[in-house]
Amino acid sequence: MTVVIALSSAGWALHTWQKSNASLDISGQVSIGGDVTQVGGDLIITGDPVDQKTIGHLNNLLDRYRAELDQRDIELADKEALIAQLKTTLELAQKIAAGGDDKLASRARALLADLGQGSLGAALLPDLRALIQDYEQGPIKDLVQLHMGEGALTFYGDPQASLAAYRRAHALDPENIAAIEFIGQLELIFGNLKAAEDALRQVLDLGRTQEDQRAIAVGYANLGVIAMARGDWEVAVDYFTQALALDEELGRKEGMAQIYANLGAVAFKRGDLLEARQYWVHARGLYAEMGVQPKVAQIDEWLADLEPPAGP
Repeated sequence: MTVVIALSSAGWALHTWQKSNASLDISGQVSIGGDVTQVGGDLIITGDPVDQKTIGHLNNLLDRYRAELDQRDIELADKEALIAQLKTTLELAQKIAAGGDDKLASRARALLADLGQGSLGAALLPDLRALIQDYEQGPIKDLVQLHMGEGALTFYGDPQASLAAYRRAHALDPENIAAIEFIGQLELIFGNLKAAEDALRQVLDLGRTQEDQRAIAVGYANLGVIAMARGDWEVAVDYFTQALALDEELGRKEGMAQIYANLGAVAFKRGDLLEARQYWVHARGLYAEMGVQPKVAQIDEWLADLEPPAGP
């Protein structure tokens, strides 16, 4: 039986730019207040009412991105964090498209233009990178968000490029917890356990400094994953136990489900199949409550493999 450990994501997004008449609802759709219209294929900000076609186009971009992520074996919190990063980047692109710098506005309009079939990341990346290159003298907080958007778009298609993008965001904003967390995840994917641990300890330290209980929980949970990767079962259990207590206090069902699943994996590795079953049943119940059917099915497979073989 193959048991896959899962990094526990914070599931937050850093909204480095906020427009007073723009909002993003929790369903992932864009709701734009203000004055947007379409002229000759370009996005132009005017005094006219909101252009529903533009809103629909941006929502379509997010829907396409969500559909691409849905095809991956990805934790819900990771998915929502990546989608939120892209949403905020698209918001920022709209702001730039409405700005006074003609070159930057042109770059942003190209980024927001209608796209054909194929990978959304491949379609958006050239214009996003061109905008980043021309935006080097822009506000730091905006440049950080552009790098975060690049990191989100390349997270699965080109993880090396994603790691580089998140590192640039972190260099500009050393307290950007989301960037540091994804750096840790990517370093773990590449097998760089020391670099992953260093990044995730930063998440934990920043969580303590900022009194962010969610970040602290994520830091403990992910350090537990690092310990699992090293085979340090006792250390892993200690980290998971601390994370679980915080997640229960915060009511973070997905964090709890991930921890129960990983505690079950530790028990399985140590040969305690009864304990593994108990943890996985807890994890399955939480994933079922959240409607995360792929995880429910995965845990069902693990539980089935624990069943003794049928008699003759």
